[in-house]
Order: sequence, then structure tokens, then C-alpha cells
Amino acid sequence: MSGTSECLSRLRIAGFDVEAAETPAVANGDCRIDNPVKLRAIAVAGRESPLLLAAEPIVACRFAESLGGWLGSLVAPAIVGATNSELAVVHTGPGFQCRNRNRLPSGKLSAHAEGLAIDIASFQLADKSHIPVKPDGNEQHVATINAVRRAACGWFTTVLGPGSDASHADHLHLDVQLHGSSDRYRICQ
Repeated sequence: MSGTSECLSRLRIAGFDVEAAETPAVANGDCRIDNPVKLRAIAVAGRESPLLLAAEPIVACRFAESLGGWLGSLVAPAIVGATNSELAVVHTGPGFQCRNRNRLPSGKLSAHAEGLAIDIASFQLADKSHIPVKPDGNEQHVATINAVRRAACGWFTTVLGPGSDASHADHLHLDVQLHGSSDRYRICQ
């Protein structure tokens, strides 16, 4: 069984709605994604309806495992606890994008260029209301985002969002790219 098949099998057993994806065409040969998958939805323990990812991002399969685990095991229950409403949809960017960090014209490639990152703009509740990542003046929203953001540092090697820098003022950036020689080093801002 290939790496993609094994990973897809694990995701499907865990209740993910996912399929193998083609690597999007890019001009820069340094941009490459191992085992690309299109992630539509993940299962959340204790409920029948899946958690949808509206953009159906294309990410590396191993990143989908981390993202789905964090969303299903931590974020969905935390949001129910904070709002008394189920988390229904996560609004993200496309996942894989062949670009440099912070969209600069030169420099190091972003973790997005390997499908190892996602940007999250907001969380949509079952009642259709949204909890935006960008602070909106609602103290409950800010506290909820801060809680899931802090907890993300246990699941991802990089967590950036509002207040970290101008490039991340309106979304959470999560990735699993290695920094140095160890997966224990974290950038959590």
C-alpha cells in the first residue's frame, strides 16, 4: 500500500470526507506537495453531522491528519462549550499555494508551498453565525479564538494570528513545517 493510500485509509477510518488530489500545476519546481488530498469534512466525536471545510483545501495528507485531529478533538468541543452551538463549517484558504512566506516577492518558501499549512479566517456555527479570527469587539469570540489558538501550539509547529505580524492580522496560520532539526521547536505567536 502506498503512503497516500495508507494515509487516506487512516483518514477515512477516522471519518474524514477526503479524496486523493492532483498536485496543482505550478511554475516553481521547488513547490511540491507529498500525498495531496482534498479535505471536505471531518468527523466530530459524539455527533452525526460532519464538520465541513468550505474551501475543500488541498493539503498534504499528513497535515490533514493534524488539522482534522485538532478541529475534531479540540476546536469543535471548545466552541460548543463557549457558545452552546455546534461548529458547522471552517472557512479556510486553499491550503497548498506556491508562494513565499508572507507573500513576499523573494525569500523562503511558505509551508503552504508544500501543503503543510492552512489559513483559517472564521468558524461558522450551526445557527449560521460566525466567529471571526480577526478580533471583532465581541469578548466571547476573542476569548474563544485565543483558547483554540493557544491549544493549537500542541498540534502544530507554527501558529500565527492577529497580533503576531501584519501578514496574519485577519487569520490563523497553522503549519507543521520543521524548524531546525526537531519537531519540538514551536513558533506560537
